[in-house]
Amino acid sequence: MNDQILSPKMLGYWDDDGLNEATDEPGVYCVYRAAKDPESGKMEVQELLHVGESGSARYGIQHDESRPRWEASLQPEEALWYAIGPCGKANRERLKAALINAHKPRLDADSPYLERFPFDRTTVHLYGRKEKLQAIFTVERQD
Repeated sequence: MNDQILSPKMLGYWDDDGLNEATDEPGVYCVYRAAKDPESGKMEVQELLHVGESGSARYGIQHDESRPRWEASLQPEEALWYAIGPCGKANRERLKAALINAHKPRLDADSPYLERFPFDRTTVHLYGRKEKLQAIFTVERQD
C-alpha cells in the first residue's frame, strides 16, 4: 500500500484577461463557471467545469483542447475563472484523478477517473481558493 496525503494550496482566481498573471508552476488547474451573484451583484464561482494538469499550469489552461467546450458552457455575462494547485510531476496525475473522482466536473464526463481511481488511497487537503471543492476528502482505489 502506498497511501498518500496531498495538500496543495489552490491559487486564483484568474479570468482570461488576467491569466498572464497566474503562476506558471507545474500543477493541476480547475476551470470554473463564474456569474454575478443575484444578491451582491459580484462575480462569484458557480460551478466546477473541468480539472486538468500540466507541467506549466498557465500554459495548460491556455492550450487545453477542451477550451471550446468550456466557452460553450457559458451563458451571457458569465465568465471562465481558473484556480491552480501547484504540484510536482510525481503527484499531478494522482491529484487530478482524485479531484475528478470526488467532484465529477460536468465537462470531464469522458474522463476515466469519474468512476475509476487507479491509485492507492489518497487523502486531499485543499486550502486557499477552494470554492466548490471539498476541503478534505479521501478517495480509494477503484479498478
